[in-house]
Amino acid sequence: MNKIKLFIFIVLLILTGSKISAQENIYFNFDYSIFKSDETNSVLEVYYSVNQKSLTYVKSGDNYEGFAKIHILLTNRTDNSIVIEKSFKSSSIVKDTSGNELSQNIIGQINFLIGDGYYKLKLTGSDFNNDKRLDVFEEDLSILNAAVTSVRMSSIELSTDIKKSANEKSIFYKNTLDVIPNPSNLFGMNLKELYYYFEIYGLNENNVSDEITIKYSVEDLNNKNILSFDKKIKRNSDSRVEYGKINIDSLQRGSYYFRIKILDPSKNLSLSGEKKFFVFNISNQVTSNSQQDDYLISEYPAKDEKDLDKEFAVAAYLMTEKEIDRYEDMKNLDLKRKFMYDFWKSRDSNPGTPQNEFKIGYLKRVNEANNNFKEAYKEGWKTDRGRVYLVYGKPDDIERFPFETTKKSYEIWKYDSVEGGGECVFIEKQSTTGVYWLVHSTFKSELKNYEWEKELAP
Repeated sequence: MNKIKLFIFIVLLILTGSKISAQENIYFNFDYSIFKSDETNSVLEVYYSVNQKSLTYVKSGDNYEGFAKIHILLTNRTDNSIVIEKSFKSSSIVKDTSGNELSQNIIGQINFLIGDGYYKLKLTGSDFNNDKRLDVFEEDLSILNAAVTSVRMSSIELSTDIKKSANEKSIFYKNTLDVIPNPSNLFGMNLKELYYYFEIYGLNENNVSDEITIKYSVEDLNNKNILSFDKKIKRNSDSRVEYGKINIDSLQRGSYYFRIKILDPSKNLSLSGEKKFFVFNISNQVTSNSQQDDYLISEYPAKDEKDLDKEFAVAAYLMTEKEIDRYEDMKNLDLKRKFMYDFWKSRDSNPGTPQNEFKIGYLKRVNEANNNFKEAYKEGWKTDRGRVYLVYGKPDDIERFPFETTKKSYEIWKYDSVEGGGECVFIEKQSTTGVYWLVHSTFKSELKNYEWEKELAP
């Protein structure tokens, strides 16, 4: 998954009269799992969480109310038709916004019954009281679980707790269990145990022997085995629920893979699945907290050159000419890895958290630019509008002027807080092409043409 949103983000609030205004950015954690329902459908479970403190609160009687809004859009990739489009709202109602009442995460789960197919899932989390503050998650899904004939395994759901339950009305209930999702896949601190849940299908006598082996392991990003154990199970039904927990208190801070293998040598069966998770601990860190230690437990020592070069390309808008020349002159892969790690680290807006919020926000805008500003034979982030979107962020207002007989199509992007306020003007120089060129900007380092309106003549 491209999400790798392994964070629980906590922001400070500023009290202004009866309304509490949160920071400009808001971060949601999203995840999902797919389980078989029947012979024609699967269950898509969508998980989300957001910290209470990141919402905007409004005075309501004796309480303060904040709401997280979740918009779910599922489209069919074969014809772009809308399969599901729904919005949901989760509330946070507190007596006081200055104390410990805002210390929790709002966690939710939404289930959908869908048939096999190829889909695009888009999840948008926003602050209901300030809908300009939003976060977006997108993922392509291939759901082919319903008509199972061979042995298949569901998604692996990582959880903060799993308990026996008879409460079928609970949003987290499935197969006699309450499975509390962890949409961030972040563990450590007060989460010293990683709970897991998955299902196996197609366990009939034609597919498997009377006994099969399930191998569990936790591995680092270099595929080094950190811990592992095996489990033998007897075939007693066509499907099976597997769940349990692993103590991860001894793991150092960093990213890991939880991997599962289902083996039956006599039937030539070897089936595997994995889920990435992150551990953030303080008490068990090595005594040295040097930058080198942080680098070694980051994702970069395992990055290949192709991924590094792509990351460098999209980040080049932020680099000086010296930084660009330095990277392009590098022939050593490890030097490239260290360069990109240092580049993002130096721009980390909150180094006390396990994630780099600046990098997360920037790469999120790359995805948004690709979705919104793609032009013929050019990815969205490479276009003029895409570059401005990456460098300056989402504009506070966009004025769009469609083609007229006397004027070309153009857009004016307005920013309230960048360099004290400014704007960028884009013109579709060749009508109907959808290619917009930056022709004027009030920002210091951008192109200036105060007579840009002369270029609107068709």
